[in-house]
Amino acid sequence: MVCIMLKCCSERHPEPVEGRNAKLNSPVHKRFTFLSIIVTTFTLSYLAFSTAFAAPLNSPELEKQFSLVLQGKVEQDFSVGLALGAGAAKGFAHIGVLKALEEAGVRIDMIAGSSMGAIIGGGYAAGLSVTELSDVALKSDWIDVLNLLDPVFPTRGFIDGQKIKAFLDELYGNKNIEDLALPFAATTVDILQGDLYVINKGNLASAARASSSVPIVFNPLSSGERVLVDGGMIDPVPIDVVRSMGADYIIAVNVLAFPEDKDQKQAFAYLNGDDLENSKSTWRIPKAHEPWYTAGKPNLAEIAHETVILSMALIAANQVELAQPDMLINISTGLTAWNFLEAEIAVQKGYDEAKKALEIKKNQ
Repeated sequence: MVCIMLKCCSERHPEPVEGRNAKLNSPVHKRFTFLSIIVTTFTLSYLAFSTAFAAPLNSPELEKQFSLVLQGKVEQDFSVGLALGAGAAKGFAHIGVLKALEEAGVRIDMIAGSSMGAIIGGGYAAGLSVTELSDVALKSDWIDVLNLLDPVFPTRGFIDGQKIKAFLDELYGNKNIEDLALPFAATTVDILQGDLYVINKGNLASAARASSSVPIVFNPLSSGERVLVDGGMIDPVPIDVVRSMGADYIIAVNVLAFPEDKDQKQAFAYLNGDDLENSKSTWRIPKAHEPWYTAGKPNLAEIAHETVILSMALIAANQVELAQPDMLINISTGLTAWNFLEAEIAVQKGYDEAKKALEIKKNQ
């Protein structure tokens, strides 16, 4: 659509070839082209959902068996696959979900993760305990977070990501996916073609790093001609990937769920044009327990990140409805995607919501 609009404009207002080439090579045009690719990818992804997530009906017998497992009456003799969704800092809720599943006696046999779901899921598949994952999330401070950032001139992203990859390599023990305790897969997207890729072998840290490369914020990884970004752009809750791995029973965790009191069907709300003014960013350190996002107006990187997260949330809401997992855990953390220092809230929220969902399944 963007390309058609540009073509029409050029046909209506022809100009010399030299002038057109100068515009095509300008920094403004390059940024516009990159953003156009992102918007086009989201559009194609959304349209693809109508056919991409056809799912078999859940088996009543399997539901009964899962309920009996939760009641402690039978041993689990079927495989359970866990789909951990994208969500940046919201994704710390996955740790609480894992804790609740362990307490309920559910054995996880395979994991697929997208973005933060790939980071947390990859660690669990590598043998890290819930306690070890919690320690990493809860004991981090501003210095720890800043030490993971390596800002670069934003040719493809504001943060290079090499420090994050090195941190993940150390955390995971420099393991390959094929050597993990549990079968694992991470999703990533070629931003140029809009194709979804599943990484199921090779270096685990590289897979998690590719899966969590939020466009514009992080420098994407590449493979041949592919430019790989956050898997959540197309597959924010990789239910389809877990299904392809052979799971009998699928538990999906969506940490991008909208609040329960938010009417998702409302098409729009009203504003007064007289109340509108230019937005300005501020650069102060947030107070204790104050989200970074509310310390001032969002800056360019935050706007880019939150834009992607909002798009992922809208896609995830449709995806989980179409993909029909056997069990869905919807989590609204109340945090922004940048609240990495509020991990305790996300973990507790994940634990609470998982306990509620498990209790419902137990009593079915």
